[in-house]
This record gives sequence, C-alpha cells and structure tokens, in this order.
Amino acid sequence: GESGLTKKIYVISCNPNLAEIGMDRMRKSMKGLEARKLSLDWSQVHLHPVVAAKRENFEAGEIKVIPIEPIDIPPGGMVFQSFYGVNGMGHLSCVGCQKFHHHSKERTADVAMFQARIRAPVMEGDLLGQVLVVPKS
Repeated sequence: GESGLTKKIYVISCNPNLAEIGMDRMRKSMKGLEARKLSLDWSQVHLHPVVAAKRENFEAGEIKVIPIEPIDIPPGGMVFQSFYGVNGMGHLSCVGCQKFHHHSKERTADVAMFQARIRAPVMEGDLLGQVLVVPKS
C-alpha cells in the first residue's frame, strides 16, 4: 500500500524549514486547501509596502527569507504581488508567516523571500516590493 509519506502537500508559507510546521517533505494534497471559488472584495484592497525589518547581506543570486515589517492579512484574504515599486537590487518572491497559519485565520506576514541580483546588503527600512491585500467579501 501507499505510505502516508508519498503524498505531496503544497505549503503556503515562506518558511523553508518544513519540520517546524510538522511536515517532513512536500505532499500532494492538504485537507482544507482544495481548489475552490473565492469571493474577494476588491473595493477594500490595501496596497502595502514590503519593508525590510533588519539588515541582511546578500551575494549575487542568493535567496534568503528575511524579516519584514508586519503586514496583517484578514481571514480568507489573499495577497497578490505588485510589480510596481520594487527594489532594484533584487526580486521579492513571497511574503508569509514564520509559523504556518491556515488561510481561514487572521495572519500577519513577518518574513519575505528575497533574491539578490547583485552582491549588496538589504538595509533596515529598504522597500523590497509591494503587495495587494484583498479581503474576503
């Protein structure tokens, strides 16, 4: 029979350490995260800057999860990356929480995954990018 460890779970998190959230590797399904129709309230969208909370040194091409100023995400809300207002030294990949929280709960993004194009530090207060937070309607 198929062992429980052979299924993949797509984790919605910036945390690269899956063991911290009780998972040993990627699996293919997770109860409660199945495909579904969403109803979002686009009239209540908030544009949030993603701002580094501390200095981090980067080598060219290096990817790190770094602390950011907190961004509150309402239960059922979605986060979309805006490609306007970005950091010229690299690319923002995602924002998330250090601990996994189900999308039906209030969440606070406090980390971001950032990839540097050049060897340079990200400084505290640097704009890494912007995100749109869209609440559930």
